[in-house]
Amino acid sequence: MNDAIGGQIARGSRRIVLVADDYGLSPEVDAGILDLVAAGRLSGFGCLTQLPRWQEAARAISTESVSVDVGLHLNLTQGFGAAWYRPLPRLILSAYLGGLSATTVSRSFAEQIDRFTDALGRAPDYIDGHQHVHQLPRVRDALLDLLESRGLRPWLRVTAPLIAPPADLKAWLIAHLGAPRFRDGCRRLGLAINPAFGGVYGFDTDEAGYRTLLEAWLAKAPDGSLLMCHPGRAGARTALDPISLARSVERAVLLGPDWADMLASYHCELVNGTRAYAGGVGRFPVQGER
Repeated sequence: MNDAIGGQIARGSRRIVLVADDYGLSPEVDAGILDLVAAGRLSGFGCLTQLPRWQEAARAISTESVSVDVGLHLNLTQGFGAAWYRPLPRLILSAYLGGLSATTVSRSFAEQIDRFTDALGRAPDYIDGHQHVHQLPRVRDALLDLLESRGLRPWLRVTAPLIAPPADLKAWLIAHLGAPRFRDGCRRLGLAINPAFGGVYGFDTDEAGYRTLLEAWLAKAPDGSLLMCHPGRAGARTALDPISLARSVERAVLLGPDWADMLASYHCELVNGTRAYAGGVGRFPVQGER
């Protein structure tokens, strides 16, 4: 397990875990994420392991990355060279109507875990899902059963939103695709989870707008909150990466002085999830619970 960024946490500070999704998607995404790692602006990043370029991407994770968590970003909704996948609307429908094979999902997840461990020589520090698929019915059970059978104990992303609707309807909808049941399953197994989650938006804003979003999330974030981001260097918009413009916006803001200033003004410090959630379940009250 990795240590906290910046070492000792100041008294009265709130711990914030900031992770980047989609490492391995493209050279531009990988470089943007590693830029933030080198600058000490991230707590971790999640890897997509099914793409043909995964081995190349894994080799680029150098010793500078040991100060952050390296996680697995499980995919079921995009081809990426995978033998089995379903577009998100179809996957959601199958999950809720009982037409999804837990065996098929488990096999896909096992292959993705194996590709991670084979390339990096260790298990992932944390696990979450591309498009948050890990919390769907049958999918969540397949994941938790697989982790239990393999004796793996990563921390896991729960999408309990920081900001309630209507201000953040998209985040609320994501959470209600299975976050409460997934949270309960994690607790039954004693797996560490985050208490609240932010970073959801429409990938449709400029740098000023993204700074405003970051401030709103920090203002609402309880201790231990998890924020996701999707940074990358500038690249062409493609079918594989339709949010490339938003990635360059996020990278610019998170590398700039405003992000560090925001953390200081809201008395927040970046830490790794492996340290923030080291106490396991019950470590934090989860957002929305009484």
